[in-house]
Amino acid sequence: MSNKLTKEKDKSGFFESEAMFIYDHYTYRIIDVNDAAVRKYGYSTNEFRSMKVTDLGDKAEFKTLNTGDSAVQPASVWIHHSKKGDRFYIQFTRQHIKYHGDLVQLAVAHDISDKVDTLGTNLHTLPRVDTMKAQLPVATIEWDKDANVRDWSDAATRIFGWSFSEIIGKNLFEIGMLPSKLKDKAEENIGKFIEKKSTYFSIDSEQRTKSGDKLFCTWHNAAIYDQSGKLLSIYSLVEDITAKKEAELKLKESEERFRVLSDASLVGIYMLQDFNFRYVNPRLCEMSGYREEELVEDISPFDLIHRDDQDKLSKLREMWQNSEIDSFEIDLRAVTKRQKTIHVKVYGSKIMMKDKPALIGVVVDQTKQIEATEKYKTSVESYRALFDSIGDAIYIQDRDGKFIEVNKTALDMNGYSRNEIIGKDPIMLAAPGKVDLEYSQQLFEKALSGEKQEFEWWGKRKNGEVFPKNVRLSPGNYFGEKAVITISRDISDQYEQQKELRHNEELFRQLFQNAPIGIALLDDHKEIQMANHGFEEIFGYKFEDIKGLAIDSVIAPDDKYEEAQSLSESKEPFETTSVRRKRDGSLIDVLIYGVPVLLEGRTIAIYGIYVDITDRKKAERQIRQSLEEKEVLLSEIHHRVKNNLAVITGLLELQSHRTANEIASKALKDSQMRINSMALIHEKLYQSETLSNIEFDHYVKELIEVIMKTHALKAEDVDVQFDTDPIQFAITQAIPCGLLLNEIVTNVFKHAFPDTFKGDPKISIALKNIGDNRVELNVRDNGVGLPADFDTLGKKSLGITLIKTLSKQIEAEVDVDTQNGTGFRFRFDIEPQQS
Repeated sequence: MSNKLTKEKDKSGFFESEAMFIYDHYTYRIIDVNDAAVRKYGYSTNEFRSMKVTDLGDKAEFKTLNTGDSAVQPASVWIHHSKKGDRFYIQFTRQHIKYHGDLVQLAVAHDISDKVDTLGTNLHTLPRVDTMKAQLPVATIEWDKDANVRDWSDAATRIFGWSFSEIIGKNLFEIGMLPSKLKDKAEENIGKFIEKKSTYFSIDSEQRTKSGDKLFCTWHNAAIYDQSGKLLSIYSLVEDITAKKEAELKLKESEERFRVLSDASLVGIYMLQDFNFRYVNPRLCEMSGYREEELVEDISPFDLIHRDDQDKLSKLREMWQNSEIDSFEIDLRAVTKRQKTIHVKVYGSKIMMKDKPALIGVVVDQTKQIEATEKYKTSVESYRALFDSIGDAIYIQDRDGKFIEVNKTALDMNGYSRNEIIGKDPIMLAAPGKVDLEYSQQLFEKALSGEKQEFEWWGKRKNGEVFPKNVRLSPGNYFGEKAVITISRDISDQYEQQKELRHNEELFRQLFQNAPIGIALLDDHKEIQMANHGFEEIFGYKFEDIKGLAIDSVIAPDDKYEEAQSLSESKEPFETTSVRRKRDGSLIDVLIYGVPVLLEGRTIAIYGIYVDITDRKKAERQIRQSLEEKEVLLSEIHHRVKNNLAVITGLLELQSHRTANEIASKALKDSQMRINSMALIHEKLYQSETLSNIEFDHYVKELIEVIMKTHALKAEDVDVQFDTDPIQFAITQAIPCGLLLNEIVTNVFKHAFPDTFKGDPKISIALKNIGDNRVELNVRDNGVGLPADFDTLGKKSLGITLIKTLSKQIEAEVDVDTQNGTGFRFRFDIEPQQS
């Protein structure tokens, strides 16, 4: 090629200087050409469309075929002629593409005339135009619908170990490269290819290399069809993700070990009523950035939700209020106090709180998981194209190190445009002070000489951001000139994972060692692997003295050994109190927590957590003894009060027998009944467990029975009916309610059923719980009713005065009904019960 032509080529871009053809994959008929092809060959676009690509010339015949030690075979060489008869040598690079729905070839015709002097030129001296493809970090594999290999790249040999000759024509499942459990999934997707329900599918697999090593890979698969639409083969890009998978597993194990020892509430917990916060835990405060009092007093749940998601929350609230759902799970975007958007998953369930519906639930911050998922999806999409869409940055550097070509990923990674980076030195992408430029230059020289290099480097983006990356240098050729192909990968995520892993390990170590309680880490044989300072202080052992010993043989006393063994075998977290032995042989009371650490369903360790509760146990025994003494004393007091009231009743009865005044005698008997009603309450109290509350429904029946015995003659024909709910009253309400009943029922027996009464005498007594901690007491008879001057009578009658006074004492609403007899209805609140 002349100097003039070279200069012209340098001035123009690749697409303007290289002839390009689109032709039918099966007939070789030319479909379209670029302007460079028209200029080079002299044919018009319409003339080209009437030709086949084979009409442009024939393959060159060479005397020898000497490929030397080259790992990549060059494309064939053609002798082409222009319309004027000019002859030149051509090498093609080709790529399958879709053009208006048909499978066609895109071919670039590289003029290598200046490299071919005579037909005696050795083939190995010709330029290797497919070097870049050989250096790609992903394997390219072509296989048919029966999983037989049709093509196998050098990267595939590098990753899996089988050479081209060993693998070609072999079945991927039969040689053991792919596990048989993937076969059904692969056949299902191939079936979709055949039915043309899809053109692409991706599979993550665990597989084996030729030497038996385990790998984790992602396969991106695309279908290739013939002109009739029949499936010819599947083209796969295979990425080795083993290092990423192992890093994720290590990070997951570290996070799990830290989680089981940290605060139990690693998720936000909330309670809502009337759609206002009633309770939030510290984790929810941390997630939102608000203090507890701010959330409970000032902040609505809507204030925390991103405005674009508030419609979702409104619809959910409406469904909950209409009782369409009792629980839910929803993904939302939340806004913190500092206006940062986070992604959360919110769970909620309906409960009753103070007799009103409420909502309790948890909030999980899944921002990191979503960000990681989005990055992963972006990475997967980037591998669907062969070159520019590959997730790694690719640079081609000349012998002076200058960039002569880059892919789109490289531009995106560094933030530069193509014009800003082409022709520049890699120093522009180096982070100042973090890169040894002299050492980097030495590695570049080795790669230029034929030795592949791999190292880590610190790059700097256009915006000044510094980031770590993995760099691979490989020797190659670009348009016949020696070059270095650099493949770079941003490893910020791995670097951050390693940093976070170290951070979590340090958090775990400090939490473990500095916890104020005793903690021992046991392996699956229940042998001590770690013990913190708290454990040493509680039991008096040094960790070095008990490392590797079974914990039950160290601290369990003989009479507790079997119990300790059964606890150690537990597969679930547990909490119990027991006795354990210190190094000096003394026994202490301990609170024991057992926490197994699970990873993917397998127990990898067990934490034994011990709290010395000797002082607490001693205090509990003292409190229990004091309480028992007080209960005995209170029971005795109630008993004595009851006995004293019985003595007073007896004195009143004696006095009533000795007096000749009938009015005085009746007054004494009325007082006797009133005292009996109080004595009966004290009897019930010292017989009850609480000594402060009585079951009033039982008391009502016994009181009425005593009154009926006192008025035996009049009560003989009276039918007394009861309808009582089980209700407990404190003594402050029981005594006035008992006196009320005594006065009303006694008056009924005295006045409601005179000798002139016609009919069946009845008394009904009802005690009902009417809700909201209120009760209703009804006493009704079917007697002659109250006199017309009832209100005036209350000023003279002690009984009526007592009824009114006692009603006020219990703050009761009183209704008196004189239709068809007499009815008293009292409604009042139950006083809080005493424990």
